[in-house]
Amino acid sequence: MDTPWPWFGERRPGVEHRDRPGGYAIVRRDDGWVALVETSSGVYLPGGGQEGDETPEEAALREVHEECGLVVELTGLVGRADQYVHADHVDVHLCKRCTFFTARIVRDDGHRERGHTLVFAPPEQAVERLAHASQRWAVGRAVAGRGILPHRQHPPTDRPSQ
Repeated sequence: MDTPWPWFGERRPGVEHRDRPGGYAIVRRDDGWVALVETSSGVYLPGGGQEGDETPEEAALREVHEECGLVVELTGLVGRADQYVHADHVDVHLCKRCTFFTARIVRDDGHRERGHTLVFAPPEQAVERLAHASQRWAVGRAVAGRGILPHRQHPPTDRPSQ
């Protein structure tokens, strides 16, 4: 299960880690502060797993809106990283295959997913608060501007046309 991108967390030998691809957004306000989602299980970047045939971009846009009530525009690709976790609520080991994007706020419709609180923090504080090392890595890259590729507004070429 080697990947060309970094991985974080504990890869448990002899344990099957189910792949869970997803898209996450590093949403920054005009003042540079980063959007975080506080839940009962920790603090995370907005985003989550892909559903059906969603792309990472589509998952990031959907999840940011569901969790935070924010409509965002993706502005760049930060990178990809794997995060090994144990999902306690379903007793499954996951390899979260995370694709991270930078994003800007288009509007806030105010609707938040129950149990999710949107907060903003300076980047340094955001890095300290995030529960997953992969998300801390991504925020660090985004803030430093390292490896950010412009986001293109067309579907990836490896996806069949609809």
